[in-house]
Amino acid sequence: MENLADELRATVPCTRADALLDDLAFWDTMRGFDCLDGDASTFIRVYAHTASVPQTLAEWDGTFGPERAVTGGANWYVIGTPATVSAVKPPGEAPRTANDLGSPVPLTAEQDYLTTCMLYVSSESQRYVRHPEQRSASADQYGALFPGITAAVHAAVDDLGRSKVTQITDEDRWIAALSVIGPQLKEQCGAAYRMVGDSVRPVDGGRG
Repeated sequence: MENLADELRATVPCTRADALLDDLAFWDTMRGFDCLDGDASTFIRVYAHTASVPQTLAEWDGTFGPERAVTGGANWYVIGTPATVSAVKPPGEAPRTANDLGSPVPLTAEQDYLTTCMLYVSSESQRYVRHPEQRSASADQYGALFPGITAAVHAAVDDLGRSKVTQITDEDRWIAALSVIGPQLKEQCGAAYRMVGDSVRPVDGGRG
């Protein structure tokens, strides 16, 4: 996935980019880039599973038009200006598909749980970066839903170093800086699911 993301980035205008080492809002493993060249941003995503392409693209519904388009393949897509996406040259092993990138299928119960858990990881990691001494008002609720995850998030952020995030003045870019903790926390979310199974209902907010 990492090699494919790098190869896709090489085919688009992208002089300044944030590397994404995982998706902190979805269950599947991801590699990608947010290319931030002026007003013409480009978003590159490569997932481990083909179903993740239409599932995550659903979040972009209503944003495509004369100034934003998408192109993709079995497990990847690039979002940007029409000129950018038309110039994308995927490597031979990742051919471009037709314009229709498929319809999303519902997430399984486990995928829904992991997605919601990662959405919590995303919000709690950012909250902890901003206010490390404060306790979330929803800590007890999320502690029951995702046992052990809050402590794992705090430990991961401490290991990463809050300064690596806070030195980024644009808070919209914090997710990229925090994405390095994604893989280990997805494992923790998986362990939490094995503990609670479907005995709890995640807070609504997952994709699918």
